[in-house]
Amino acid sequence: MTVNGGESLRLYKKALRYAETDPEVFLGTARRAAESILLDIAMQEAVGSKPTLESLLTVLAGKGLVPPKVVLAVRTIQNYGNYGSHAQNAAGEEISAEDVRPCLNALTQLAVWYGRTSTALAEDEARQGLAAVQHATSTSRIADSSLIVVKALLLGCGFEQLLAQRSHRLVQVQLPWSDHLVTDVSQRLLDLAIYNEQRVLRLREKHEEIRSQVIPIGRMGYSMGGRNFYLLAARTGRWGNTTPAEFLANPAGAQIAVPKLSDMFDNILAAFSTDEAGLRDMGVEILDVPHHLGLELFHLNKDVLAVGGQNLRMHARDNAGYFELLNSEMLPPQAQERLRSAASNVLIANHSWLAEMRAQPAELHRELMRCFHELSAEKARFEDVVKDLVTHASFPQESSLASRERLVRHVLFESYRLGEPC
Repeated sequence: MTVNGGESLRLYKKALRYAETDPEVFLGTARRAAESILLDIAMQEAVGSKPTLESLLTVLAGKGLVPPKVVLAVRTIQNYGNYGSHAQNAAGEEISAEDVRPCLNALTQLAVWYGRTSTALAEDEARQGLAAVQHATSTSRIADSSLIVVKALLLGCGFEQLLAQRSHRLVQVQLPWSDHLVTDVSQRLLDLAIYNEQRVLRLREKHEEIRSQVIPIGRMGYSMGGRNFYLLAARTGRWGNTTPAEFLANPAGAQIAVPKLSDMFDNILAAFSTDEAGLRDMGVEILDVPHHLGLELFHLNKDVLAVGGQNLRMHARDNAGYFELLNSEMLPPQAQERLRSAASNVLIANHSWLAEMRAQPAELHRELMRCFHELSAEKARFEDVVKDLVTHASFPQESSLASRERLVRHVLFESYRLGEPC
């Protein structure tokens, strides 16, 4: 878990908001964001340093904790920050949005690196803790998640009660959503996990240990009912007057911002029925951005197209300045089917754990799903799940309690037809 990650992200987003409206304020905020990011990395790595940009960068770079390209980006931010301070004292000298673009690009490069580094550090820390605790008899470990779609299943399927009937205590371990979950189950660091079905099948095909030790128990539904793909555009940008049919016929020149190492990028490939090389042949450029970047992305480039999670989607629906240029329902039937298949999640279990539990996969799956779908008839229990999700799932920092609850109810209905449509 990052120590200072929330503040770093806040400053980064604040800087983006000022990039066009007040470039001088942007430069100062960009420098503060860079300092906050480096301080967070230093604290995570237990590196001592004065809390200044120069000292942090010197120490972290000297220890090889900041790669040369990122050092260059930080130096760019530092130099522009100094320029902004001097310009404020120069009579009649104004800084334009165009003047600060190199600093803006450098800040985004730093944020992308920081997002990946922080995620890797958090995952390593969680996994080391998992390996350090010896597996106890009559204890079952399941991967916990802050994703609404997955957390809802963990809360609603009655895992704890089901295992208690078999004299087992459930231990939930918070781990990032990644292929490592499947490896952890194969090595019995975990007994159970919910993960993307297609990724599980690919890993079972490639690795003998996973194939022999990881057993798919059963499908646990589809994220957003398989309709979780969209391309978000700004109405004042290049694509503001383009129809979905026109875009699909000629997407040349499109810049699509998406976290590249994600199932969201896989969805783009499925939507266009191609691979990464095919996108390049179409004239489509992929911009690898941090997974947590929201509508601030359009401060960088109004012509960009964004692909993100349901948080970003719901935020955009509350703002008349944005629209979905393309989504699942606008695509041909074959592409829709590919996207639906890519959205399915599956419960997996360790082979040895199943043997110890003397549980049949089909029976176990049936019990869990019956408990989950009974939520639709048990209003009090359903409302408890909603409250737990609003409290424990992941949301943008600036979101209100009302918007979080609305998003939770929307995702539950679209994914599992629980509750009412929002």
